[in-house]
Amino acid sequence: MVKKVSKKVSKKPVQEPQETTQNDEKELTTVVSQSDESDESDLADSDIEGLSSEETEPKHKIKKLDTKKKSAKPSNTSTEYSSIIYVSRLPHGFHEKELSKYFSQFGDLKEVRLARNRKTGNSRHYGFIEFANKDDAKIAQETMNNYLIMGHLLQVRLLPKGSKIEKLYKYRKRVFQDTTVKKSAEQLKEKAKTKHDERMKQLDKAGIQFTW
Repeated sequence: MVKKVSKKVSKKPVQEPQETTQNDEKELTTVVSQSDESDESDLADSDIEGLSSEETEPKHKIKKLDTKKKSAKPSNTSTEYSSIIYVSRLPHGFHEKELSKYFSQFGDLKEVRLARNRKTGNSRHYGFIEFANKDDAKIAQETMNNYLIMGHLLQVRLLPKGSKIEKLYKYRKRVFQDTTVKKSAEQLKEKAKTKHDERMKQLDKAGIQFTW
C-alpha cells in the first residue's frame, strides 16, 4: 500500500507543473499581444491627436485677391488724418527756420508755426508743420517721432482731418523798447506816503486806531 501511494504522489506533481507552465505561457502571450496592440493603437491615436490642424491641412493656401477691398483701404486711411503734424519737446534755439530746414527734406511745406509766449516772445517748445501732401506728413511723423535732437526726444503726432493752425498765436519780431520810467527817491517816498495815508483813513473809518 505504501508503494502505490508513493507512485501516485510522484506522478501527480510532474504532470501539474507542465500544464500550469503551458497555461501561463499562453496567458502571457495573449497579454503581451494585447498590450502591444493597445500600445500601437495608443501611439497611433496620440500621434493623430498631437497633430495640429495646420500640419494635417496643406500649409500654403491660395486665396483670391479682392481688388475692391484693397482699393478701398487706402482711400479710407488717407482721409483719417490731415497734412499737419504736431511737434513737441523742441530744444532751446530750435525755431521756425530750423524747423522748416529740418522737415523740408520730407516734402514741400505750406506753413511752419512755433508756439510762443505773448509777453516775452520766447518759444514754448512745440509747434505745427503743415505739408503740401498727406503722405509726406505721415512719413515725417513715423521717422521723426522719438528722434533725439540736442538731448531732446521729439514727440511728433499726426493731427486728425479738418484741424487747422489758425488759433495759434503768431509772433512777430519787434524791436525791444524799454518802457520803464525812472523815478527819483523823493518821488518814491511821496508815493509810499500817500499810500500810507490812504490806509490810515480806511482804518479810522472802520473804527480801528493804529499808531505808526
